[in-house]
Amino acid sequence: MGEQRIETVEAAGGRFDRFPGAALRIGPTGQIDPLNERGAAYLAGATAMAQGELLSTAEDARRDDMADIRPLHLGPSAQAVLIPDRSGDVLALIQDTSLERNLREALMESRQRYKELVEISSDFAWETDEAGRFLFVSPRGALGWAAEELLGRAARDFLIDADEAQAAAFTTPEPLSDLDLWFRRADGEVASLSVVASPVPGKGGARGVCRDMTETRARDQALAHAQLRDRLMSHLVRTIRDEIEPEKALEVAVSAVGLAVDAAGGTILRRRVEDGATLGEAASWGKALDPATLDAIGTSLVGSEPRELRRAGLHIAAFPTRYRQDANGGVVFWRTEEDGGFPPADVQLLSEVADQLGVAIAQIVNHERILSLSRTDPMTGLLNRRAFFDELQRRVQRAGRGHLGAAFIYVDMDNFKLVNDNFGHPAGDSAILALCQILRDNSRSNDLAARLGGDEFVLWMEGIDPVTATERTEALVKACKVLGPMTGNPDRPLGVSLGLALYDPRRPETLDQIVARADGAMYKAKQGGKGRAVIADPAPLPAEATS
Repeated sequence: MGEQRIETVEAAGGRFDRFPGAALRIGPTGQIDPLNERGAAYLAGATAMAQGELLSTAEDARRDDMADIRPLHLGPSAQAVLIPDRSGDVLALIQDTSLERNLREALMESRQRYKELVEISSDFAWETDEAGRFLFVSPRGALGWAAEELLGRAARDFLIDADEAQAAAFTTPEPLSDLDLWFRRADGEVASLSVVASPVPGKGGARGVCRDMTETRARDQALAHAQLRDRLMSHLVRTIRDEIEPEKALEVAVSAVGLAVDAAGGTILRRRVEDGATLGEAASWGKALDPATLDAIGTSLVGSEPRELRRAGLHIAAFPTRYRQDANGGVVFWRTEEDGGFPPADVQLLSEVADQLGVAIAQIVNHERILSLSRTDPMTGLLNRRAFFDELQRRVQRAGRGHLGAAFIYVDMDNFKLVNDNFGHPAGDSAILALCQILRDNSRSNDLAARLGGDEFVLWMEGIDPVTATERTEALVKACKVLGPMTGNPDRPLGVSLGLALYDPRRPETLDQIVARADGAMYKAKQGGKGRAVIADPAPLPAEATS
C-alpha cells in the first residue's frame, strides 16, 4: 500500500477542484483544512464525532510510519480514504455513498420484487440448455416434482401428446407466449400448462415460466357445459311447450341433443297408448343403429337404470325417461369407436335431458288420449263420424292419385229395436259390441271402420278389386248370422243389411256421391228382405270417356 503514498498534500492541493467529493488536509497538529469547495461544505456540516474519527485515523496512519492508505466509514452515507504524505500531513478524500447505497438497495428491491412477481404470476420458472435439459427450476419445484428431480432431465420426457412445436417450447429460438401443452405431474396425472419462454442469447436453450391452467380449464369447461345445458334445456322446454304437433317436439329434441353431445346418432323411445311393456322408436337423428340392438336396449330400459355399453364398434349411452317414477320411454345416443365414449359432462347432460323428455312424452301420451277420445266412439272404440269422414276424404284422394280400387260398405242392423224392447238397453249395447267385433275380425289393419251413430256403421276397404270386395261383403253378411238370436224372436232375427259402393278411380266422384250410392244400396237390401248385401250401380264415366 505504501507505493500509493503521495509526496506532499501541499503539492497536490490544487488538483481537487473536479473531485466529486470533499478533499481535506489534516495537519500533524490536528488542523483540518479544505482543499476544494466540497471540502469546505463538509467541514461546515460535519459533526464533532466525524471530525474526531478523521483525526484519530490520521494519527494512526502517521504512527504506522505512513505506510497505509486508510479507509474510513463516516456513518451510513459517507466513506473516506486517508493517504499520508512524507511531511506528516494526511490527505482525506470523502465521498457521499448514499446514492450508491440507494441504487444498490433499489436494485436489490427490484430483483426481489421481480422474483416475487414471477412466483405469483407462474407456478414455476425454468431454464434449459441447448438439448432442452433443465438447468434451473424454481426452488420449490413444479407440479409435485422437487427441483432436483427435474434438473438435468429433458423437458420433452414430461410432455404428453406433444407435437414438435410444443416440444420445442423448451429450446425455442424465438420468444413465444401462451403456448398450451400437457405436462406429466409427479403423481402421474396430467396438467395443462401455459408456457411463456424466450431463448437464452449466446447459450442455446431457453428460459421461461409455466402456469398450471388445469383447474382454470376445468372451470371454463364446467361453465361452458353449464351454459350449454341451460341453453339446451331452455330450447327443449320452449319446443315442448310451443310445438303444435307433439311428435315434432321429439324430432327437434333428438337432433338438438345429438349435436350438443357430438353424437353420431340418437333416438327417443316411447311407450305408446296401445303398447305394453315394450318401447317403440318415436324420433331419430343421425346415423341409424342396428334395429336388433335398438330393440334389445329398449327392452332393457324399461324400469332400469341408465347404462353405457359398447356394441358393434359403437359407444352407446342409454337412459330411461320417467314421469312420476314410471318409465315411459328412453333416450339412446351413440358415438363411433374413433370418437370415443361420452365424457362425464355429456353423460350428465343426457341424464338431465332424459328427465325433461319424460315429461314431454307424458304430455304427448295425454295429447294422444285426448285426440283418441275426440276421434273415437266411446262405447265401441271405432272411429266416430267426424274422424271417419275426415280420414276418408284423404283416403279417397290418395286412391284417386294411385289409381287404386276401393270399396265403401254401409252397414245397418236389422231388427235392432227388438233387442232393446225385449231385453233392455244393456242387451242392445252387447249387440252393438258383438257387431263391432265382427267388423274387426273381417277387416284388415289398413281398413277404416266407424260407428256413425245408433246401429249404423261404415267400412272402407282400400286397394281392393271388385270381386274380392264382393266376396268380403258376402262373408260379412254370413258372419253376422250369429247375432240372430239376440232379438229373442226367430221370425225377426238380428242381422245386417249392407250397401256396397265400389270405387273406381277411372270414374271420379266426390265423397258424398260414394256415400250416397252405398246408402241407396243399403236401403235396397232392407227393402229386399233384410239380412243381405246389395251392390250399388257404378259411378258414371266422365263425359270424355263416353264420347
